[in-house]
Amino acid sequence: MNMSDSNALQQQVKEITAVKGSSGRKFGPCTPASVLSFLYERAKGLNAEELKFLSGSSQAACFMASQLGGAVSNIGCLIDNDANPAPGALRAGNFELGDNVAQLLFSIADQVNIISELVHIGSECDFSLRQMGVESV
Repeated sequence: MNMSDSNALQQQVKEITAVKGSSGRKFGPCTPASVLSFLYERAKGLNAEELKFLSGSSQAACFMASQLGGAVSNIGCLIDNDANPAPGALRAGNFELGDNVAQLLFSIADQVNIISELVHIGSECDFSLRQMGVESV
């Protein structure tokens, strides 16, 4: 997939998914994070056990962020090794094509948005548990 194909695909996703729901709310692009948000907004009247389960999403997000940080750091090392090769070393050509970089950055953005939504859900559930007088996980 070349850069123009990638841009065209991103635009199509935005156009197709930017529709109004029956509530009149305009939905943005359908992404994993927006799906989490959509489902959580509709999860009303959860009991303490369900809220405790969902409050664990903050811990899951912390783990995901740690893994993502390590992966991005390793990718940075690959790119740096190609930009500044040791004398006599062969270059691997990591992420020299714009399409590869764009796809990687879209993927990282999706992961960061998922992490953000998981933290939001976890904190909202923690708050609800505190209001109920129940200790969270």
